Amino acid sequence: MNHAFLIAPEIFLSVMALAVLLGEAFFPSIRRLWVNLSVIALVLCLGHQVLFFIEGAFPGAASLGILPTAAQGGWVEYRDVFGMLAVDSLAVFFKIAILAAVIMVLWMSSDYFEFAGGAMGTYAGVVLLATVGAMFLVSSTDLLMAAISLELLSIASFILTGFAMGRRSSGEGALKFFLVGMLSTAVFLFGASYFYGYFGTTAIAPLQAMAAAGERPDLVGALVLMFLIAGVGFKLTMAPFHMWAPDAYEGAPTPVTAFLSSVPKAAAIAFMLRLFANHQPLGITPLLAVLAALTMTVGNLGALHQTNVKRMMAYSSVAHVGYILVALVAGGAQGIQAAMFYTFIYLFMNLGLFAGLLMISNQTRSDDASTFAGLYQKSMGLALAMLVFLLSLTGIPPLAGFVGKYVIFASVLRTDGLLWLAVVAVLNSVVSLWYYFRIVREMFLREPADGTRPVFSPALVSCLIVTLTVTILVGILPGSVLGWVRNVIGS
Repeated sequence: MNHAFLIAPEIFLSVMALAVLLGEAFFPSIRRLWVNLSVIALVLCLGHQVLFFIEGAFPGAASLGILPTAAQGGWVEYRDVFGMLAVDSLAVFFKIAILAAVIMVLWMSSDYFEFAGGAMGTYAGVVLLATVGAMFLVSSTDLLMAAISLELLSIASFILTGFAMGRRSSGEGALKFFLVGMLSTAVFLFGASYFYGYFGTTAIAPLQAMAAAGERPDLVGALVLMFLIAGVGFKLTMAPFHMWAPDAYEGAPTPVTAFLSSVPKAAAIAFMLRLFANHQPLGITPLLAVLAALTMTVGNLGALHQTNVKRMMAYSSVAHVGYILVALVAGGAQGIQAAMFYTFIYLFMNLGLFAGLLMISNQTRSDDASTFAGLYQKSMGLALAMLVFLLSLTGIPPLAGFVGKYVIFASVLRTDGLLWLAVVAVLNSVVSLWYYFRIVREMFLREPADGTRPVFSPALVSCLIVTLTVTILVGILPGSVLGWVRNVIGS
């Protein structure tokens, strides 16, 4: 039971989620307190995870008789935690990114107009449970554990999507999300059952050993891998499994949309990297390459004609998943590094844009692109900040998004036979200019419909400052984050 120490953050957040849910039931009047307590709990867990990279291991683990099973990138790794989890540098890296994202989402939620007078304790508790599911998923080394983690994350996400109970579109988006989510779970479990029949276990170690030995699965093994890819692809909004995202993102409260577009994706990408980092010997590289190209193209083309910003960001997030899949297809240390780096910076770029959208929608009660009209006359600072995020998401230098796309293109260009995929990625980046700059045009080339200013609050301003700082500094000085990622993967 000493290994429970290694999942102390997940246990702590689970207890805090139950405490917050019960606390609101008995003391509903102090609604903001439960959000603040949840943020404090997340900050403590974030500090615990950061200590892994500062100390080279989790402090106190050795004194409990918990010894590492491997060393990677200068840090120790704890594998086979309860036989189903691995607490290693890859897992801790993604847990840090997930915790940072959830902290900002909860902080932004405290000032959202649709949550005024709502059950914020219930909301915060469900967010914490979703976070626990995401953190377990990034550590999963067993398909059963991955399925449980996916379901915890998914069920919490269904509830959050329908949290704006006074709005029909929120319930409609939650219902569509629920139905498609159940289908994706069935597909994943079907693949897991055949995986067990094929390998005699649900642990992913035999698949990794097969890839390391250069063995290629037969037809049944290939079908098993296809079902697993499809099951995770639903959660990842990988085309053609993305159909639920636009309606769910549009209907969900804006902070929940920010959550859906960042946290589940980061967790699913981490699991994909753990499962298919060495995919070339398995013979699924052409399939992953086609899915990456399809995901980028469908996402960018789908965003072209959207007038609702949240719906546009749904398609945009699909496209960015495609870019990350390009890095996964490139494979090797450089491809994994590119996927991890881009996922990390995407969280900040994306959440920064949503923080700005919240400032505007809190005042206009609308998510239409026309609400950005003349923003530079109302608040030049906010307009410039939004411009930075849009330029970075497009991939314009010298911002973080440019560095992220550069390392992705560099990794795929160094891989034989994938020049066509690099060309598709570049063309898709050009296409994204059209819909991102539609918002820029509204902000700087349109006259405002009225003179009301965006609603600023300390929580939203602080989130905007943090995300803006990361987006600019990582673009100008990317070496620190790239070096961190290289050490994480031991290259």
